[in-house]
Amino acid sequence: MAFLVSREHLETGSATTRRAQGYLRWYPQAWRECYGEEFVAHLEAELLERPVSVLRTVDIVGHGFLARLSFQRGLRVAVWATTAFVLVAAVAVGAIVLTQYWAPVSITSGAGGVSGVGLLARPNQINDVALNFSTRSHASVRIMSIAVLPLRGFRVPEVVGVAFAPHASELINARGWPVRLPKGVTPRAEGDTPLAPAIGATVNLARTNVLWLGLRVPTLHHAYAVDGLRVTYERRGVSHTMTINQSTAPDVICANSSSSGQLPTWCAQEITAAGAIASLSAAGNPAQPSPATVARFVAQLALSEAQATGHRAPTIGDVRRLAARFFPVTHGDAIQSVTGLVNAGKPEWRFVIRGSSSTSTSVHCTNRGRVTAGGGIIAIAVVTCPSQR
Repeated sequence: MAFLVSREHLETGSATTRRAQGYLRWYPQAWRECYGEEFVAHLEAELLERPVSVLRTVDIVGHGFLARLSFQRGLRVAVWATTAFVLVAAVAVGAIVLTQYWAPVSITSGAGGVSGVGLLARPNQINDVALNFSTRSHASVRIMSIAVLPLRGFRVPEVVGVAFAPHASELINARGWPVRLPKGVTPRAEGDTPLAPAIGATVNLARTNVLWLGLRVPTLHHAYAVDGLRVTYERRGVSHTMTINQSTAPDVICANSSSSGQLPTWCAQEITAAGAIASLSAAGNPAQPSPATVARFVAQLALSEAQATGHRAPTIGDVRRLAARFFPVTHGDAIQSVTGLVNAGKPEWRFVIRGSSSTSTSVHCTNRGRVTAGGGIIAIAVVTCPSQR
């Protein structure tokens, strides 16, 4: 028996077969060898019944991709590696973003402003002092507390109030608290935003900022020094601490009863001592000076004080007083003892100083100092003591 097949049917079947074989290329070679004939025959029937179907095409492509993952190990490894890399990268980027979201504010101290000043104040009088700092971001923070950092050897003034503004300030005055600026000067003259209460308030940091402090020095004939501030704040519910320091120029306020406004000699000496001790270690970075530096500091400061009061050389009592004030036995770099005398107007002192290890000590001596032609001391040098001394 013979069948007659029309030319049109032959051409249609040939085209359908080629389409089915085209879809087969989405599958890997191993899969085509196993299931290719069955796949083409089944697909030919579907194509004749329904020539166009987007869902069928998507289904074939998806199954072909999955088949390649199953039959081709190299591709499977590459896909999983790519997926793992994308996930790790996403986690890393997310961690960085979240870290920055809650990260501490990066600050730089001393963005201009008033520092190193010597103010006179009567007991209970309030002075207003501005401390400037700068930030890299315009973060919003809530200031929780502010503590004045003590300068070694000085008293800390009482803080009666703190105000904030997102701009720098060059002003300082003694007009009480809240800040009352001189006549004709307004907070807006210092920037675009007026002063606002700081403690417990949410503030928007700018590139430059200022914290105004109302300070009181209650005890007469004592010097108070502001070496810096330790500010505790919250950023998006996370607590952080930042330090604003005055570097080598701390603010010094001398409690004085006189209304003349003239700086007393003792206050001038305190300002000199504050700058000297601040140069040894900035606020927030208490680097321990060497024993020789400690001995030289005390000897030279004693000499400066003696000359300021008209004396040619300090006494051993002056040296011991300064040693106990700035390097007491409670400190790691304590001066344990000072002995010696002033021989013919020239100091011969012996310092026993505890080093970085509490069990080690070193001994340093003055070598009588350099003198002028008239015999006055102009500098005191410190050397390691000879063993016979």
